This record gives sequence, structure tokens and C-alpha cells, in this order.
Amino acid sequence: MTTQPDRDPRLTHVSIVAADVEESTAFYEDVVGCRRVPTPEFGRQRDFDAEANIGFQILRVGDHQLHLWNDPAHEVEAIRFAHFGIHVDDFEAVYRRAEDREAFAAIGVESAPPQVFDFNGTAQMYLRDPTGNLVEIDYPDIDELDRSAFAEVVTRETSGPDLGVYTEAVLGSIRR
Repeated sequence: MTTQPDRDPRLTHVSIVAADVEESTAFYEDVVGCRRVPTPEFGRQRDFDAEANIGFQILRVGDHQLHLWNDPAHEVEAIRFAHFGIHVDDFEAVYRRAEDREAFAAIGVESAPPQVFDFNGTAQMYLRDPTGNLVEIDYPDIDELDRSAFAEVVTRETSGPDLGVYTEAVLGSIRR
């Protein structure tokens, strides 16, 4: 017999590979504004077939966690378009810190300058962390931002159903 859950599934964390856990931790703290939380040490795990300790750090992202870890037994390779999104309250400050680190990711055209996207009224930008993971930075209302603060704003047009980046549940959680 199958039972219906009382609530929808909820995201607890996103886990990504970091070639250098400390360098990636600094990026997410300094550029995005995440915070470290007490993190267990994995040491050397037999099932990872690792010759060295596994680096691991948990960061707080709102009510969720970002897990950064290295797997010393394998090559680290970021996937080009796989990404996760993070809402920030000060989009312009994150833009400036990303600009200082030259962390902007080219989306589509490799020679594109740092870009902010107007995606159905939301603001988005894409960054690469030190390992090369793609991170989407989001803000719910591009009209609240000073567009002159950005090198370029590109409008993305969509067709068909648009769920957008921000659902009512997400908007409710960031307005608390």
C-alpha cells in the first residue's frame, strides 16, 4: 500500500566536487556570502579507494546546505551546463565581488563579457567556482537593481509555460 506524504519533498543540500575544498569554501564565503557550519571529518574512507584524506566542508545557504568535497581517488571535472541556483539579497555586491575575482561564466558565447540576464523580470548571473562548477546567482526583481552597475544586461525570451526561478514557496521563504 502506498501512502501520500503530508508534505512535498524538500531539498536538504546540494553536494559538489571541489578540487581544493578550502579555496572553494573561501569563494562561496567571500563572493556569495555562504557561512561555514561545523563539519565532520571523513579522513580516509575504504569505499572511496582513496590514498589521502577526503576534504569536506558544509556551508549554510539559507535553510539549506552546500556540501563541498574532494574525492582524492578520482579526477575532478566540472560539467559545463549543470548548475545550481542561489538567491542573494544583494545582487549588486555579489556582482562586484565576482568581478574582482573574474568569476563570471560565459553562457553560450565563450567571448561574452560579464552578463546579467533579465529572465522574465528576475535577475540572473552565472559564475564559475574555483573547480569550474557553474553557479547561477538569482534575484527576484531586476527592476529593483541599478542596471548601470552591470557591464551588460541581456534579455532572455521564453515561450510556453514559465515556472520561473521563483515559485511562491521560494518567494515566501526569502521574505521571512
